[in-house]
Amino acid sequence: MTTNASKPYHEMTPAERLADRIAKNRGIQERVAAYSKASKPAEKSGRQRSTPTVLDEFQQIKRTQGIDAASEFVRRRQKPLPVSK
Repeated sequence: MTTNASKPYHEMTPAERLADRIAKNRGIQERVAAYSKASKPAEKSGRQRSTPTVLDEFQQIKRTQGIDAASEFVRRRQKPLPVSK
């Protein structure tokens, strides 16, 4: 795992390791961008967005109002437990 030809990875300082990792990530992003541009069809796909599910609603509440509100949403949707006699 060495991209810096002057030193092996385990001999790099933390700053050098970080710079190396950033360089690798940029290279990966460039390859992904080039691949996605090449593989995209010329016209827009006819796919339609699916109807929102309960999970989508939960995720939206969690993003906007926080995990406590999302947990309360789940509690309200749960069926009550049967009462044993």
